[in-house]
Amino acid sequence: MEGSRRLLPAILLLFLLLTSSGIGIKEVEARICESASHKFKGLCIRASNCANVCKTEGFYGGHCQGFRRRCLCTKHC
Repeated sequence: MEGSRRLLPAILLLFLLLTSSGIGIKEVEARICESASHKFKGLCIRASNCANVCKTEGFYGGHCQGFRRRCLCTKHC
């Protein structure tokens, strides 16, 4: 009984260290590449329209950007 009381704080400390350091958790941070759309015509007003055109070009999405309102397609690289 005395030995288990002395061991409990050590186990608790080890548990806290393991959970706070993130051991066993793999974080993946993907880089995102952007490319101007080749099929989008006109000013990019709605990002959803841009994203739909980009999907037909093989990208996973797109958004409007800049003063000239260009459609930029995005994908993981």
